Amino acid sequence: MCKLHRRRLAQGLQAALLGLLAMLFGAGLTAGALAQQAPESFGNEQAPAPQSEDPVVAYETTLLGVEDEGLRTILEASSQLFALAQRPPATLVGLRRRAEGDLERLQTALRSEGYYASQLDLEIDDEARPVQVGLKVDPGPRYTLVSYEISYVESPAPPETEQPDLEEIAVSIGMPARAPEIVAAEQSLVSRLQERGYPFAGIAERKTLVNHDDRAMTVQLSVDAGPAATLGPLTFSGQQQVAEPYLRRVAGWRPGVPYDRRILRETQRRLSATGLFSSVTVETAAAPDANGVLPVTVTVVERAHRSIGAAASISTDIGPGGEIFWEHRNLLGENETLRASATGSLIEQSGALNFRKPAFLEREQALLAELTGGFEDNDAFERQAVEGLVALERPFLENWRISGGVSAGYEIVDENADNNTGERQFTLFGLPLTATRDTTDDPLDPARGTRLQTSLTPATGVGDDSLLFVTGVVGGSAYYAVDADERFILAARARAGTILGEDTEVLPAARRFYAGGGGSIRGYEFQLVGPLDDDEDPLGGTSLVELSFETRVRVSEDIGIVPFLDGGTVFDDPWFNSGETLRWAAGLGVRYFTGFGPLRLDVAFPLNGRDDVDETLQLYISFGQAF
Repeated sequence: MCKLHRRRLAQGLQAALLGLLAMLFGAGLTAGALAQQAPESFGNEQAPAPQSEDPVVAYETTLLGVEDEGLRTILEASSQLFALAQRPPATLVGLRRRAEGDLERLQTALRSEGYYASQLDLEIDDEARPVQVGLKVDPGPRYTLVSYEISYVESPAPPETEQPDLEEIAVSIGMPARAPEIVAAEQSLVSRLQERGYPFAGIAERKTLVNHDDRAMTVQLSVDAGPAATLGPLTFSGQQQVAEPYLRRVAGWRPGVPYDRRILRETQRRLSATGLFSSVTVETAAAPDANGVLPVTVTVVERAHRSIGAAASISTDIGPGGEIFWEHRNLLGENETLRASATGSLIEQSGALNFRKPAFLEREQALLAELTGGFEDNDAFERQAVEGLVALERPFLENWRISGGVSAGYEIVDENADNNTGERQFTLFGLPLTATRDTTDDPLDPARGTRLQTSLTPATGVGDDSLLFVTGVVGGSAYYAVDADERFILAARARAGTILGEDTEVLPAARRFYAGGGGSIRGYEFQLVGPLDDDEDPLGGTSLVELSFETRVRVSEDIGIVPFLDGGTVFDDPWFNSGETLRWAAGLGVRYFTGFGPLRLDVAFPLNGRDDVDETLQLYISFGQAF
């Protein structure tokens, strides 16, 4: 499709989208206006008087005598007077009953914090309006822990080297006698024993002695460690289409080691992380056998392994576009994923096959294979290409994944530039290396965390020209929730790239950098930011800078608004110094939150656009956040 036809189609689409928005917002305003006028449209009839509500006793509560803010917060959280302030009782008797119940609740809370000699008093002024309720609290001294004794009831007891000491369970003599810490220490003691070969360890008896004269507490624990055990064979149950040998490789099970409940949790995590099961349960036998061996059973419930889906988008610069895909997540019975997809738009028609085999040769290593091909026809070039990739991927450090492989492709490119020499053909070989890090909390709508993607691809090519170049790209995004409810989120994105080894005009047009469009710099047409030829067609470049900033505001459960600022450009120089001006655009987006992620509508306006080159605005509709 020629450039003129695309421009006319884009202008027509822009007008249609603007008309649709005007109709929607106009209808909303009209409905709102009618709603405001509705009371007057019925003449002088008076609205019916509101029904009288049931009588209630409004009250205010004051907590007196507590200087420590932490203790005050605990006591207020324990009080029904504070918790039910918006639901006052119907009578004074009900109010007094609620207040007297609070005395017992506050006393319990004070004891849990180590105040065993506290005194409480209640005052109710029923002549005041609202009724005034005063809770007077004298916490008294906080008691301390003076002794924490641990004994074992079964013989033989665990060797002393396996018995947790007080430091391990976060107990120190002289610490405040707080119930939460005392209980947490017991749980920690049992957990430590269950990590050291005693699967059935538990507390047989607990005695807590309070000495009011010394303001002291003594804790005496009687522990039943139970029999020691080693992990026995692993048995799987419930799998139907998933091969058991694969499950064993993922589990990495080591029978014969001392029982450790952390091993069971890690086994469950690894199997759940495959995505093949809706539930994974790891259970031990009720007791070890005569040799102290404890069999373990994993019960799984498989989820559906096939899916089909589609996605669509529309924008004023490239028009409508869509994708359909089919995916099988257990192709050969060992969690192999095969995804077939087709993408179509006015400027691109392509297809792809992606294959991933986890636990390849090593448990944490995956084999990746990809085959893509298709046609592109845009203002910068026309291209027919097919390309393949084979790579290995594995985790690295915390939250990182690295991959390395080989790629090969063949392409025919016809550049739409003044200095083009007709069609050029290339066979290209590359060594793509990538490293990614992702700590975000949601793939489609993150509120917290960061993403970082880096790639380095040495490549060589033969054909109409001999090529040798290296492409490097670094990009990332960050997300910060301003409030606990995640209604205000700050988001930022940056991307930079450079190509070393060949000049722009020597590189195949499809291997250069371009900027502009919905996935790049909103507000500018697709690929139109950067160097242009005399016909205002993009030439591309050998270095790239892109920046984006958003404030994501959730107006309601279903609707959000997103003011944003995008900027960047492409340079005809690998060192970012060819004199190109950074182009900036601002805009406003609307998000409609669905159960699968947000539906996105963005309207963007160039801030320093070029006369007779850049349009007044661009609109984009698609699924998911911009980044």
